[in-house]
Order: sequence, then structure tokens, then C-alpha cells
Amino acid sequence: MQDATKACLGLAAAALLGSLYVLVHERRRKLKKEKRKSQSGSGANGGALTKEKLIRILGQSSAAAYQLIEQTRKMVYAKHEQTGIPLDKCVEELQQNFENAMEAVVLQVRKNHGVTEQQMTAAMVANQRDEEVQAALTTLREAMSGKPPPSPPKAATEEEQTPAARLKARRARARRQGNK
Repeated sequence: MQDATKACLGLAAAALLGSLYVLVHERRRKLKKEKRKSQSGSGANGGALTKEKLIRILGQSSAAAYQLIEQTRKMVYAKHEQTGIPLDKCVEELQQNFENAMEAVVLQVRKNHGVTEQQMTAAMVANQRDEEVQAALTTLREAMSGKPPPSPPKAATEEEQTPAARLKARRARARRQGNK
């Protein structure tokens, strides 16, 4: 009888320990998941979008918008050439697709940076008096109107580059020198 009681107590203790193990690890997994979720959408700074990142996103959006406009212009002209339809009619026919594509382009740039529209809006409101942000917004508006954005700055000097970029630059120079 004592052996059966000891066996039952042993099984109960093992079951209790097993349950505790599962509960503790489930809680840890849940906390990790919440932590990852809070970091992914809101960035490391708790949801605030830095001015520098906002300007970078606006710059990339400007370049992408201008590229889309240039592609659309070429499509309109090609359609005009092929069909003989007046240019304004070709523009009207492609307008809806263009608007959808422009929205998708801007959305993709934001997605690439892991930023929501709400974060962008909040950052623009927070930095509405900043001259650099205003200039970036003006560049975006102009790019969406067909004016080419300014060319991006030249590559950083070797001292400003990351170690991986410096190594890549050195290898490229060595290859060029080896080919001479």
C-alpha cells in the first residue's frame, strides 16, 4: 500500500512539475512574442519616428514617385503612338491605374521601413516646423507632380562607411588595380 501511495505521489509531483514547466515556458514565449510585436511596428524608440528616418522615407518616396511618373509618361506616349488616340485621352485611360500604383509605391516604401501611416503622420505633425522636413515634403510633392528629385548625395567617405562597406570598397579597388 505504501508503494502505491509513493508512486501516486511521485506521479502527482511529476505532473505538477511538468505543468509548472509548461506554464513558465508558455509565459516566456508569450512575453517574447509581445516584445517582438511591439518592437517591429513601432521601432526601437517606442513608436516615435525620428526626424532623420522621416526625411529618409520621404526622400525614397520622392524618388519612387518620380520613377513611376516617368514610367507612366512613357506608357502614355507609347499608347498615343500605337493607337493614335489623343494624349489627353490616353492620360484619362491610365489615370486610375496610375493612382493605384502611386499609392502602392508609397505604401511599399513605408513597409520597407516598418512604419505605419499613423507613425508618418505623427512624425510630420511633430516636425512640421522643421525646415529639412518641409523641404523633404516639398520635394515629394514636386516629384509627384513630375519634377525630378535632387540626386542623392555622393557615397560616404571611407571613414564614414560601415566596416563591411569599407571592406567591399577595398576589394573593389583591389580588383580594379589587378585588372590594369
